[in-house]
Amino acid sequence: MQQLFSLFLSWVMMFLSLFGINLGGTAQPVEPPSFTPVSGLEQTISYGSADTQNLDLYLPSGKAQAGLILFLHGGAWVTGSKESYSYDARTWRNRGYATATMNYRFLGNGVLFSEQLSDITAALDAIQKTAQYNGITLTKAVFVGVSAGGHLALLYAYSKAAEAPVRPVAVISSSAPTDFTDPAFIRSSDMVQSVITNIGLDPNLVVSALESGLAEAFVPMLRNISPAKLVTSATVPTLMAHGMQDTIVPYSNAQRLDAALTGAGVRHDFVSFPNAGHALTGDPVNTARFQTLFAQYIAAFLT
Repeated sequence: MQQLFSLFLSWVMMFLSLFGINLGGTAQPVEPPSFTPVSGLEQTISYGSADTQNLDLYLPSGKAQAGLILFLHGGAWVTGSKESYSYDARTWRNRGYATATMNYRFLGNGVLFSEQLSDITAALDAIQKTAQYNGITLTKAVFVGVSAGGHLALLYAYSKAAEAPVRPVAVISSSAPTDFTDPAFIRSSDMVQSVITNIGLDPNLVVSALESGLAEAFVPMLRNISPAKLVTSATVPTLMAHGMQDTIVPYSNAQRLDAALTGAGVRHDFVSFPNAGHALTGDPVNTARFQTLFAQYIAAFLT
């Protein structure tokens, strides 16, 4: 029995280390790397030395000040590309906003959620300096993300706003993981199981451990990467959308964030897609509602 418990604890330690959870001491702040801006209203910027530490920046012409829309792509934290938001970034730039769509380092090989959040800080630093070099002051930012990108957008805006080079004032997320203490997410999500598999663990063994009643070993640490557990009365306004048929990130995750925001009195809107899954397709009425609210949030918080 002691050997079984020791083995389980080793699984816990490996799982927690994946998510960047510090089990002892205080994490040291990460300084953005040195960056030299260049001229150009539309450019690809490397904000770090890794292949995926790059972003596409679109600055509006004829503006001395602008709000920033930062797009973060999905892909289960281990895949995806900034190009998925290229059209949106150009569209909103043409409406007078500064926009950027960024890549970030993928989980695994020593990269944790904490490193991904540090990438956002470094990207914002490069964006701010480039805008200033081109004569534009960035006043504030709205973060936009889908799926894993939505999770990172929420997690950063809810926990790292004080250190952000450009202050986040709202988040717009769709199909985002929001609560890693949600049993429905931990036990059945294809996304979480793929992440566990990616680091060489058997998801079935992890699920069995959770179902055996030992899940409490995870809860205090998993709260730190769960936006729904980080909500306070000072949390930024949030627009969220989620499919009720989502089998990758269960609808209960969105309900938990909605309840937390409601309880804290935070301004937010929750658009449910009753017949949609993770991709939010096949529901034109709620798609239109979400798009309308999206535009309203940008106008309200970046004007």
